[in-house]
Amino acid sequence: MVKKKYDLLNIEIGTFKRSNDKLSIKIDKSQFRYDSLSELNELKKHQENFIDLDSIVEQENQVILTYKLSKNAKSLKELIKEKKAIRTSIAKRIMNQDILKDDTYRISLNPANIWYYPMNHVWYVYKANEAMPFDDNFSPLMKYKALVLYCLTGIAYERLLNEPKEALINNQDPIVLQVLNSENIEDLKLAINSIDDSISYQEWQKIDTKEKKTKRKFIITASSIAIVGLLLVGMVHKNDQKKLIALEDKQKIELTKLKYSSMVQSSLDNKNWKEASEAMKKAGYSKEKQTQTFLSLKEYQEAINADPKELNTVVNEIYKNNDEKVVLDLELPTGTEEKIDDELKIEKAIVSYDSETLASQLSFEENKDVLLRMGQAFLENNDMQDAQSVQTKLFGLDETKGDYLKSMIDLKTATNKVKDSQKKLDEANKIDNKDKSKGDKVKVAKSNLDSAKKDETLAKDKVDSLKNKVGA
Repeated sequence: MVKKKYDLLNIEIGTFKRSNDKLSIKIDKSQFRYDSLSELNELKKHQENFIDLDSIVEQENQVILTYKLSKNAKSLKELIKEKKAIRTSIAKRIMNQDILKDDTYRISLNPANIWYYPMNHVWYVYKANEAMPFDDNFSPLMKYKALVLYCLTGIAYERLLNEPKEALINNQDPIVLQVLNSENIEDLKLAINSIDDSISYQEWQKIDTKEKKTKRKFIITASSIAIVGLLLVGMVHKNDQKKLIALEDKQKIELTKLKYSSMVQSSLDNKNWKEASEAMKKAGYSKEKQTQTFLSLKEYQEAINADPKELNTVVNEIYKNNDEKVVLDLELPTGTEEKIDDELKIEKAIVSYDSETLASQLSFEENKDVLLRMGQAFLENNDMQDAQSVQTKLFGLDETKGDYLKSMIDLKTATNKVKDSQKKLDEANKIDNKDKSKGDKVKVAKSNLDSAKKDETLAKDKVDSLKNKVGA
């Protein structure tokens, strides 16, 4: 039997072998760190965006993982055969999934580990828990860049991981440059979304031009072509004609959306925010997508204008970018409900440290993010008692955020102890040398300072470990 081209697929920790609808990989047992094979059973649980793991067995010195493929699934290694619109659509789907955002499992972004079905279905195969082998030598951004560039150019993913600029060797496409210049994952998402809109629009223009040349009313998509073919041989009845008209209407709506999507990018490039906002609405952008688009550009006021209800999301992003002072200049659109207006007043009170307003609102506030910001404000202004009160309430609503605030309180306490110990050491050093007790006092003061510094370091490590968990 002649083997299919993609029967064998290599990823970082082994080789997949495909046989009909089964995909299996054999890995040396020595690479695993489990006491019992049952520790891997959690991987069999069905999870969206993943190919189902059918079985896990030990065979001699190997562990064999077998997955069940959908009959329609295609290996991403075949993507280069597709039209550019499909390739960019799959890249867009990958970035919108942002599968690495959830760190429950470690997931390979090697194209050999990814399957797809046009236009926007993407599934991943191998995912590893802590007991399983995994190669993790590159950052999520580097992996995503290499994968997106692979989708666009077909250059080997492994080469792009080590040297992304290889994508430019025989390709000076500005689209590739836009991907390469992305400084973070959110930039990359925005880039690929705008690229996808642009490519789709270009392909729709080609179809539109073809329609005019042929003067056939319904030639817009492959579906339309098929139905027109049926009409020509007299096989389409009145109901089919109605379906055709409905399809044409739908495609015209989609074409309109794509045209405005192209206008969105142009307006954003020219920093014409009002025009961009109008184009987004006409392109069918949800309010959430409008807000996220402006946030990716740090246009916080425009993000608020897009949807005042996303105030908390906007303020979270402002703090993440260390732009807190911007909050004081934020304004709400006319007609915004009073509740949101009150929320903005609290956010401004936090930044300006209006302690009376914060203290009076503490018992009423239920938003976990706002409480965390209130606690931080109290801490920064040395109000340890109110900071502790906020922490107690926050822990009851969200243990992780409560622990994070407690770690910051502990760090503040440890830092204050270091300052106090340093002060006592300075005082000990000023004692007259004739005083026989000076040596002992300096020694004790140094020991206390060293101990305080160790406590401060431990407290700082605790803050850093919890910071990522709360997304601060």
